[in-house]
This record gives sequence, structure tokens and C-alpha cells, in this order.
Amino acid sequence: MEFKVTFLNCVSHGDCAIITFKEGRRKACIVVDGGKTISCSDALTDYLEGENVKTIDLLVGTHIDSDHIYGLYFFTRDQVESKEAGNDYIKIREFWGAQPSKSMLPEIDHVSYTSPTGSEDKFSWRRLVIQSVGQNDNLITNLGKLETDIKYPSLAEPVDNPFNNIDIELLAPDVQIPADTISKHALGITTRASTDKQIKIEDLESLKLAVHANMELLAEEAKRNANNQSIVIRLKPATGTNEAKKWTFLLTGDAEEKSWERMLGNPDTAPSLPARVIKIPHHGSVNGITEDGVKAVEPEYSVNSVGKDHPIPDKEPFQFLQAHGSVILCTQRNQSSKNKSDCYDIAAEFCPALDNPESITFVLDTDTGECTITPAARQCKYDWN
Repeated sequence: MEFKVTFLNCVSHGDCAIITFKEGRRKACIVVDGGKTISCSDALTDYLEGENVKTIDLLVGTHIDSDHIYGLYFFTRDQVESKEAGNDYIKIREFWGAQPSKSMLPEIDHVSYTSPTGSEDKFSWRRLVIQSVGQNDNLITNLGKLETDIKYPSLAEPVDNPFNNIDIELLAPDVQIPADTISKHALGITTRASTDKQIKIEDLESLKLAVHANMELLAEEAKRNANNQSIVIRLKPATGTNEAKKWTFLLTGDAEEKSWERMLGNPDTAPSLPARVIKIPHHGSVNGITEDGVKAVEPEYSVNSVGKDHPIPDKEPFQFLQAHGSVILCTQRNQSSKNKSDCYDIAAEFCPALDNPESITFVLDTDTGECTITPAARQCKYDWN
């Protein structure tokens, strides 16, 4: 059996992994995340068409960040439009994702008001403060129209593996938290002006002023909580040689320190962390994988899915991984002079991803255990230590 894992070049920024394999006589497909933009959605569609995939058996939206699920929104929107027009479309059997919001606070979604500086501004609560709650809700609405079986998995409420030929283990989150609960938690943080006073929301006007004054801080807190709610799965072939079954893939979303602490401290999940291949969490950000996490996973290969305009990766995760002998592979490289990453000044001879964005694919023959990685010579050659 051919077991194929592709980390898609998302063109702009974001994560998208596609896994294909035989399930009975047909080709089965798993898609994990879908990048941020329409271009990511188009790249996903092109890839699936190239693989002759007519049905996605399992679609996973790891958490409510736009660079993971907004591309899935565009992709599912296109499938809904094709279905309603009576045209061919890609079916989606099952979805694992973050719970939608219980209450959306619609009365403050788009509000014009006078800011403390005297200028009239218009802001979107969902877009600027609670990341992609609206996008997640719209994605789930699209999936309903596609008659997808929608599930919100967690360790507290696990779901069944829908496949026979691969093993899937759910390692996080421990519980599912509705998207609007994440946003409400963000409102409880302290202001920049005072670390011992909480933001008090007494009426709509005070809410608008508090959001305006603390926009970046609120958004960062919401993001941090969303990232730590990432669905983390480990998968591997369930059939084939013993060597083939050693090819385990750990897909981590944007899991940060709190999530890693939970996984490492849980006797049910910690033994399942070792993996031959890891998708580096949070695009190689310093608040992604911890050194303890690297020691637990011990990956031979580490794939970084990153965009060309974001100031990541940071050096620390690459130092941890390289110190443990892991081969680092990147889909592309940030080349923005305004948002410089720690890679910015590394010469092309040490960085195959520079000016050369590409998807990274592992093709495993489960009958022999042999695995081919393409493109060849993609390894980061820079000495991070």
C-alpha cells in the first residue's frame, strides 16, 4: 500500500497536510487544516484533483486560527456552490474541529464609534479580538450543507477512528471549549496600564472603549487560548511491515506550552508522543514546541509549514530540534524585510527553501517500509547551535 503524506505549500501562510492511502479498494483521504487564503484553497483543490480524490474521508480543522481554517472555509464554500449548482464536487464524510460558539454577541459585531483619539472607527469584534470564531462557525455551516458528519473530539469525549488501514490517536485537546468561551476569557486579562485591575465590561460603550484600548493584548490572549485548544493527532499505517509502522506522523496544529504540558503530564498521551515525523507546531514560533516536547517526540524529521511574510520561525525551536538530530524541512521561507524572521540573513546555500517554495511529500511503501521524501535535498543546512 502507498501511504502518502504531503505538507502543502500554502503560498501565503498557514498549515495544510493531506494524507492518502488505500482503504479497501478505494483511495482514502485525510485533510488537516487548509491555510489562510483563497490561494491556499485553490492549491488544496488542485492537489486533490491531481490525486483524483473525489471524497475527503476526514477533514480536520485543528483550531480557530484563520491560517488553519479560513482556507477550509473557502474550500467548503466552493464545494457547496458546486453542489447547489448540480455540478461535481468533493464530498466530505467526517469533520473533526473546534466547537462553534454558543453565543456570538451579534449586537457588537460591526460597530462604528468615536475612539478616544476623536476619530470614528469601525471594527469587527470577531476579526480583531477573537480571531476566527466567525470563520469557524461559517465553516461548520458549510459542512452542514455538504451533509458532513461533524464531531468535536477531545480526550474527555473521544471519537472512533473511521479507518482500518491507518491508526489515528488523539492526543489533544483534553476537553473542547466553545469558541466564544475563548473570547470571553480574553476579556478577563489585565490592561497594559495596570496589572492589578481587570477590564470591567458594564455596558456596550465601555466594551467598545476597552476593546479599542487593548486590541492587541486581547487578540493575543484569544490566540494563545485558541492555540492551546489545537487538535493534535498521531497517525501511522496499521498494515504492512514493522518498519513501515515505524513511520509515525505527529500533526500538532499550533499547540503551545500549556498543551504540551498537558500531553506530557498525561500517562495516557505521553507514551504516544514519539514520532518519526513532526509538523512543527505554530510554524516554528518560540511559543510552540518546548524542549521537553522535543525530547519526548524525538523526531527524525521536522516539517515547518510557514509563510513568506510572517516573522517566524524563531531560532529556539530549530535549536532544540537540531540538537536532537532532527532533519528540518521547510515549505518556504519568510523573506519580508518588515517582519524579519531569524532565518532572514541565512544564505541560500544553507536554506533550500529560499526563493524555492514547495510542498514536502513523504511516500511510504508499507509493503517494504521504504519511504521517499520529495523534493530531495530540502534539508536546512544552517547550524542553529
